[in-house]
Amino acid sequence: MNLFIPELGKRRQGKVRDIYEGDHTLTLIASDRVSIFDLILHETIPDKGRILTELSLFWFEQTRDIIPNHMISHPDPDVMIVKKCQAIPVEMIVRGFLVGSMWRDYALGKRTKCGVPLPDGLQENDPLPFPIITPTTKSHEGHDLDISAQELIDKGVVSKELWERLSDISLKLYQRGLDVVAKRGLILVDTKYEFGLDQDGQLILIDEIHTPDSSRYWYKEDLARKQIRFPDKEFVREWGRSQGFTGDGDIPHLPKEMIERIRENYIKIYHTITGKTLDEQPKRLICNLRHEKLIKGYFCALQVDDDRVKKVLDEHQIPYQVIESFEEIDQSIEPVVILGETKPKTKWPFIKIGENPEEAAYEAIKRLRNMEVP
Repeated sequence: MNLFIPELGKRRQGKVRDIYEGDHTLTLIASDRVSIFDLILHETIPDKGRILTELSLFWFEQTRDIIPNHMISHPDPDVMIVKKCQAIPVEMIVRGFLVGSMWRDYALGKRTKCGVPLPDGLQENDPLPFPIITPTTKSHEGHDLDISAQELIDKGVVSKELWERLSDISLKLYQRGLDVVAKRGLILVDTKYEFGLDQDGQLILIDEIHTPDSSRYWYKEDLARKQIRFPDKEFVREWGRSQGFTGDGDIPHLPKEMIERIRENYIKIYHTITGKTLDEQPKRLICNLRHEKLIKGYFCALQVDDDRVKKVLDEHQIPYQVIESFEEIDQSIEPVVILGETKPKTKWPFIKIGENPEEAAYEAIKRLRNMEVP
């Protein structure tokens, strides 16, 4: 399901999050969408968004002494208000074990990964002699691409000095993750980090950290008996492969039992890492954002740019915007009233401006106040 809050401004949709851009901040709203092989599945996983958000908050606190992060506030279980920064277009992937695509390449005889040499004689799931960094270029569309550190430097993506800082911090973050989850019977197999520069030029950690979407986890007991379970998104990828899907062709539908198992996996790993139980209280996104004075909780969509209407709305502090397309407005989860001349195809109430714009604006305000979320 796509949810839209027009009052927050223009929305940019990532694979699993909606991003609203302010002057100095970003509002990140986690969805329950799930993606594999860079494609979004049809079905959603209940509570996935809030679990990933809460886990990132946990890890931001656990690693604050290593590097500052972009977190400003957390007004809702699904929402983070973060610093707006210049993202460094590199994903720093840290690997501690021979698994996944690296194992598949290794089994075919390849002995380097992103310019990092690998020794002979390793088997699937073996620990590497030491953790390695295998960066990828950050792509907004399509697949991220493997690249070596030297290539990143030669292409001017990062300087040698910045690369060394990113590498040092990434390895420290990975070691912190290993140490924390080891006490809880888990192994942090591999993970990825993203960084940015804030308005003061300070290097900060952004995006998410050590979540089941960005990391592989194993249970220690599984490794000992060589029967690996996947409590993270690898479980979903394995299901996709079992359906013959690796990113090409029609996207398969998740059956109901798979949705339930994925949710159970995410809840279990959340509890194992944090020691907390997921709060089952209903989410009140609009009320929480309104409580933090981030939104009013209602919105007026204008079909035409009429100064007389805008004056009335401004006097009563009603958020509004002239809208060209009403398709996105239909996804709004805050109440909307539309003011214009020709009723568009939409689920929201429409008020014709006609010959008395001021009267139409007052009617819109009245309707919005009656529709306000309690």
